[in-house]
Amino acid sequence: MNESDSEFYARLLRAYFDSANDAIFVLCNELKFLSCNRRMESWLGLPESELTRHNCRRPITDLVGNTDTAKVFEQNARKVFEGESQCFECLLEPVDAAQRWVEINMTRVDVDAGEMVIAVARDTTERREQMARIHYQSTHDVLTGLPNRASLQEFLDGCDRAGGPGEQPLAMLLIDVVHFRDVNEALGHQLADEVLKTVADGLRKVARQFHHARVYRLESDRFVVLCRATAARYWPGVTEAIQHGFAAPIEQSGMQLTLGSNIGVSLYPDHVVRAGDLVQAAEAALHAVKQQATSSVRMYYRGRDASGKERLALLNDLRKAIAGASIDVELQPIVPVRDQGPVRLEALARWQHPERGRIPPDRFIALAETSGQILALTWRVIERALRDATPLIREGRIASLSINLSPYCLLDAGFPTRFAALMAQHGVAPDAVMLEITESVAMSERMQQHTVRSLRELGVDLSIDDFGTGHSSLSKLRQLPVAELKIDRSFVTGMLASDNDEAIVRATIQLAHSLGLEVVAEGIEDDAVLARLGELGCDYAQGRFLCDPLPVGELLGWLEKRQTEQDIG
Repeated sequence: MNESDSEFYARLLRAYFDSANDAIFVLCNELKFLSCNRRMESWLGLPESELTRHNCRRPITDLVGNTDTAKVFEQNARKVFEGESQCFECLLEPVDAAQRWVEINMTRVDVDAGEMVIAVARDTTERREQMARIHYQSTHDVLTGLPNRASLQEFLDGCDRAGGPGEQPLAMLLIDVVHFRDVNEALGHQLADEVLKTVADGLRKVARQFHHARVYRLESDRFVVLCRATAARYWPGVTEAIQHGFAAPIEQSGMQLTLGSNIGVSLYPDHVVRAGDLVQAAEAALHAVKQQATSSVRMYYRGRDASGKERLALLNDLRKAIAGASIDVELQPIVPVRDQGPVRLEALARWQHPERGRIPPDRFIALAETSGQILALTWRVIERALRDATPLIREGRIASLSINLSPYCLLDAGFPTRFAALMAQHGVAPDAVMLEITESVAMSERMQQHTVRSLRELGVDLSIDDFGTGHSSLSKLRQLPVAELKIDRSFVTGMLASDNDEAIVRATIQLAHSLGLEVVAEGIEDDAVLARLGELGCDYAQGRFLCDPLPVGELLGWLEKRQTEQDIG
């Protein structure tokens, strides 16, 4: 290669060197510059000629503008010269250029002139900012801007990992906004959200009055004020300030709204050994508040309040069971009364506790509702039920699947969208799913205008469960987007012994049919009741006499046996 060729390739290599998107630089064993490209020049705000000038060179540790970064450079450079390539991230804050986060890969190279380090650095500022935004969104409530449950648990878990907050105690005040459901019903979703923002602002003002107090929003109308250090020792004063704030009327849509508060209090280390258990203890205390009418504030008493302690333990176990997919689903047939058509199924949640045995559904579902876990529980049941029942629907062995929804699920505006996505994921047609809602929910104007109608628009059928136990308006009933009424078992069980119960069952069947609705009778316990329901024109029946709720494996056997009996008959 002649000299002109060498110059050409040298210029070509330099052009490539300078056009790189990453910063590239070479350091001697004293961490002084031997060479760098234009990207590094712009990052440091100094030209290469000055960085490499003889007798004027300065180590990069003098130029990064951050003592922590200088230490990181020195530590990693030492390992590089020992023969270990290094990759690390640091903050550059040079005097004459913008600060930025960079990821640097450093490698040692041995040449005749001695040892040197070749480094390639990539700007990670935008990536860090994006990750920070994602973390903020995952740890903060969109509506109020307050840190959320995940953020609270992250802080508490951090206290435990660090061996606890030392001498500084913690006091958790779990606040439930009284009458918020009424506000939501009267004003609608958007205006109710504005009320929640006002509540959040009021709690922020209280927190600012006390050092080391911070506000979180757990879900819906539940907030936490977490007190540390001095504020934790004076938590009664914080509680009083919160109650005083709730006593003042809120102006909304030309109305004055007065909202009360129930507050459950838990203390670390007085009540719990781990800071991470403060939430569960406060939830137990709040539950106790709602069971009494004498006070709106209650502390959690470890040892003295046995029921609260048991509830706390069960609550913690339930959270683990939901997270660990330990909640099972059983399927109970809903059978045609007057013909041999295909059966339907209802999905029922089941919890087999490893130590306590089977926990009754009414107990753990109520626990999930009062502790804010009902959404997670419901999604667990829906996913499991769709997984088990969809193959049976496709094969034509069952007509549809019924799933119960809590009112709390219907307060979630995003519920219909997520449910539609799940149906699409499992490949089940919307008209093969029946969602059961309570009579009070069906009568709710708020539910009719939003979530209930959104679900019906998906093509999903809706059923009013436990019909007859609420206070239905006949004028509203005929306007509801429902396809079915389920007569509560309390009327069905006693209908042969009570003329009043039979009259209610008969009237319900006639009413439903006049509105074009089908009827399901629950709680069938003997053949005589089933026969009488057939005489009254009931469409479907469900109960232990027909079939207990079964795991999908046992249900398959029941379906095969029923099909065989129909074929013989």
